Amino acid sequence: MSSVLTFELPLILAQNIKVTNWLTPVWILSLGIAAGFILAILMLIKIVFIQRIGFFNTVAEKPVLKYTFGIIQSIIYLALILGFFYWRVGPDVFEFDKLIFPLCFLIPICLLMGFGVWSLVSRRMIGETTGLFREGFLGWVNRVCIFMTAFAILGFVLAPFNGFGFIKFVDEPMEFVESIKRLPFTKQYRESVEIPPGSTTDSGTVVPVGFDGKELQTLSFKSDQKLEVLHLPITEDIDPSFILEIPVQDEPNVYYQRRDGRGKIPPSFIENLYVKNLSKSSPARVELIWNLRPVYGEVVLVPFVAVLVFSLYLFYLILATMCPKVFAIAHSTFKTEVNQPLYLLVMATGAVFILGSIYVPYNTFGEDIKMYKDSGLTLIRVLAIFLAIWAASKSVAAEIEGRTALTVLSKPVGRRQFIFGKFTGISLAIGLMFIVLGIWFFSWVAYKPIYDYQEASKGLAEWPICFIEATHTVPGLFLCFLEVLIFVAISIAISTRMGVLANFLLCFAIYVLGHLTPLLVQSSYAEFQPVVVFGQLIAIVFPVLNHFDVQAAINTNSPVPMTYLGWSVIYTGIYGAMAMLLALVLFEDRDLA
Repeated sequence: MSSVLTFELPLILAQNIKVTNWLTPVWILSLGIAAGFILAILMLIKIVFIQRIGFFNTVAEKPVLKYTFGIIQSIIYLALILGFFYWRVGPDVFEFDKLIFPLCFLIPICLLMGFGVWSLVSRRMIGETTGLFREGFLGWVNRVCIFMTAFAILGFVLAPFNGFGFIKFVDEPMEFVESIKRLPFTKQYRESVEIPPGSTTDSGTVVPVGFDGKELQTLSFKSDQKLEVLHLPITEDIDPSFILEIPVQDEPNVYYQRRDGRGKIPPSFIENLYVKNLSKSSPARVELIWNLRPVYGEVVLVPFVAVLVFSLYLFYLILATMCPKVFAIAHSTFKTEVNQPLYLLVMATGAVFILGSIYVPYNTFGEDIKMYKDSGLTLIRVLAIFLAIWAASKSVAAEIEGRTALTVLSKPVGRRQFIFGKFTGISLAIGLMFIVLGIWFFSWVAYKPIYDYQEASKGLAEWPICFIEATHTVPGLFLCFLEVLIFVAISIAISTRMGVLANFLLCFAIYVLGHLTPLLVQSSYAEFQPVVVFGQLIAIVFPVLNHFDVQAAINTNSPVPMTYLGWSVIYTGIYGAMAMLLALVLFEDRDLA
């Protein structure tokens, strides 16, 4: 290829292996978004079709049928989800200590879906569902999904033609598709067999396994006799270096498959394993466990993202149908906030700083990406909190002072519906900001290892490294969003009585004290009584915002456990509910005239 096509711009826009390594994680993300968007469109078509079926579109209007069908539908959803986990994990999923925590989330979600779908297909929603899909929050989400879907399709188009000599998003996209197809079948398998005593002419007992060596991750044996294992009949002319020797030990003997294809198990389809018992007198009881993963295990992100996108569309439509008055206020609030110049200015500021921070030297001796991720998450969080406080002050306090709230409440809308509508509308605006800046941040975190490797003369950063670094930011973004939701609730409560300046000052104090709570509580172990009382008071009244900080996980390159995210959701729900209850109490007797 000529030098004209291989020169590098500051952002590496010309075709280069670095470009492909950078954009491959982004393409995998776009594939998940595209799949979720297509599922959402199919869901919309199905809803519009069912709305015109006589019996189903009247279920929501009849209380007995609504509760009966809603409970039945919820049980069906719960059974399907538990059946899927049983298929993937096995009977261990039904152990009480492992099941009780997921059920805390699954039961409310299934109930919401079970009753919500019947409201969605009711007659009164005929003609309105498509409008909800095109306008407001989903209208903006559609733009993001269409762009990412086009990016995913373009990856398929460019790869066969080598990017037309300019740019290529991904190598071998169909290989990723094949890995996605294999996801349901790549899991842990077990087999218990008894191997008879061996002899010098024994070629091994046949153990059917039927796996692809390219998908093999680990292969473990636990036996009470010494064994020899091979993927071919064990004969004297076999090179001994290819034979797995299994000793007798308390812990399983684990073989790790090499990714370069040079291991003892070849990267091809293995129908049987041949196990030879080296004992001449005693049979061997063998427990065989093998773990399979797709050739490109990173594609596990695709169904995860697809489910998130699909759930976002579904729950938004359910909210619109089940809480129409709250949704009407939320829809109006959302449109008002996203059309403000400040909203676009804040998003543009965050995008510019995320891009510019790549080239800032952090002097961390090769760990610049950790500082980049931490500073990027902090920037998005602070900008979102600023936007939430500003939106709550202008949307609640300003409407109360300008008598707009009185006009709204003169209609068949209660004060509680007004407050919850404002909270929902502002949360949707913040959610859109996290979606846009989150994808932008994900994309540039994927580029950061390539830039750092080049600056440190460490060679080429492979795309799996870029993928791992980028995906580790997703839990951090989610936790930042939960933290901002708490501030939305707090700022709305303050706005019912105070103006924008007081709101900013109080929320700033809460932000500082909330992040200092662990230090204050630790200081309370001192014998100085005022410090003890103040530390305990802060821990009780103010939110512990350090729960939403993932700097420790970033510093140690550790993934954030799902259980931690689950407890964070519960904490956000409890504290947010307390703040919203305070907002309702303060607004209930507020004189709007």
